[in-house]
Amino acid sequence: MKRLWWILPLVLTLSCAHLTTQQAFTPQACAQAVARSIGMGLESSYAGITVIVAAPVDASTFRPGDFGLAMQELLIGALVAEQVNVLEVQLREVPYITCQDGLMALSRDAARLKDEQRAGIIVVGTYVVQRGSVALNVRAVDFTTSDVITASTVNLSKTASVRDLLRGCPEKRLYER
Repeated sequence: MKRLWWILPLVLTLSCAHLTTQQAFTPQACAQAVARSIGMGLESSYAGITVIVAAPVDASTFRPGDFGLAMQELLIGALVAEQVNVLEVQLREVPYITCQDGLMALSRDAARLKDEQRAGIIVVGTYVVQRGSVALNVRAVDFTTSDVITASTVNLSKTASVRDLLRGCPEKRLYER
């Protein structure tokens, strides 16, 4: 019995580790936490593969809204800072990722998007609005197999600017398409 006491702290640590959720107080910190997690989660076999980033959508409506569009921009910048090879699709004449395409990617019908893009991975996500925070759930998905390579969840505090993005206040345009 005496020999097993060293295992107890290890078991408690491992069993509680999956219960912790990252917390962020600004959208920028949220994007950085997600990008750090996604970047670390990309296995060596995915290193250097081109990634496209879809706008996170509301988990209940599957629409990105101002919050999702702003988070997409922040995620792109944060992923590039983590040295992830991100393909910018918005510089083309017509954006290839529309709400419909994002929905198709979320439903795992990624073949059409893969053929249109030179990317092997798509980063998709949803957000869930809660009382005092927004849970942002992001996944890196292999275009070929539709396997989730890595995922991250961050709870973002619902500050005044986050509430404005969620409401889409036209008088306080924080993000323009």
